[in-house]
Amino acid sequence: MTHTIPTQPFGPDGVPVSRIGLGCMGLAGTWNPNEVGPEHVRRAIAAFEAAIESGITFFDHADIYGGTACEAIFKECLAAIPGIREKIFIATKVGIRSGYYEHDPDYIRQSIRGSLQRLGVEYVDLYQLHRPDPLSHPAETAKVLEELVRDGLVRYVGVSNYYPHQTLALKRYLQVPLVSNQIEISLLRLDPIYEGAAGGGGDGVLDQCEELQITPLAYSPVGRGWLTGRREVPNDHPQKERIERILAAFRELSPKYGGATPAQMAIAWLLRHPAGIIPLVGSNNPDHIREAAGAAQIQLTRQDWYKLWVAARGERVP
Repeated sequence: MTHTIPTQPFGPDGVPVSRIGLGCMGLAGTWNPNEVGPEHVRRAIAAFEAAIESGITFFDHADIYGGTACEAIFKECLAAIPGIREKIFIATKVGIRSGYYEHDPDYIRQSIRGSLQRLGVEYVDLYQLHRPDPLSHPAETAKVLEELVRDGLVRYVGVSNYYPHQTLALKRYLQVPLVSNQIEISLLRLDPIYEGAAGGGGDGVLDQCEELQITPLAYSPVGRGWLTGRREVPNDHPQKERIERILAAFRELSPKYGGATPAQMAIAWLLRHPAGIIPLVGSNNPDHIREAAGAAQIQLTRQDWYKLWVAARGERVP
């Protein structure tokens, strides 16, 4: 079944992107580039075609995904659909190395050129710092990011896994807009929703995104697979009771939303938030990608959104 995913404006120019994106960390099906063969390419192209057919236009990469294999195999995906490059939005990330982080300007320059070569494109739409590097001053990092925008290698810049003060520190020196923050958020990770001391804390990332007009990109939107209902939760899993409460709430609400699957309910919960979260579906399975796309058709009521939040919290709202 083909779904039409609504779009939302992204960045200062309001570029329309799909409200659901494809996380490409597993696209190559391996973390060893030397293992990539014709079958890996075939499966990657099938996943890419399923995403396109479902209305997904946002594709998220990183230089380390698949040990560089995911960017390289995406080049094959683009070649499989002539003319598709200008119809989609490609993001990639930099900053994680083997055992440490690095935002050294020369390394960033080297990394973006490597990503462009592997992807087979002249520019990426979004370039994000994968994780904060405590040994790099944000003024130095900002300067090289501005250079990449000026040189036409990237259209927009963003961050990933940044807390509010880290974002503000970089933004203080950055002369181009900071447009995104890619974070882990799901019904199993509620930290980005600030509740104050009475509600258990939180880090306030979503509030900052709304304040500064930064788009939150959500990785692991189905709780690393546990919220799909397709995996048996082992008895020793530290969040077993929590997962089961959430899945029970999904089952209760599903008939009201046309028999929505657990994965669709989990993604719809993120889409309902006014910050404009773009959930990144991390799958290379065409059926799972199509299923996830169906979440865009679900508009949870306020009461049902809170019902799921309460199930995730394990207690009533304060």
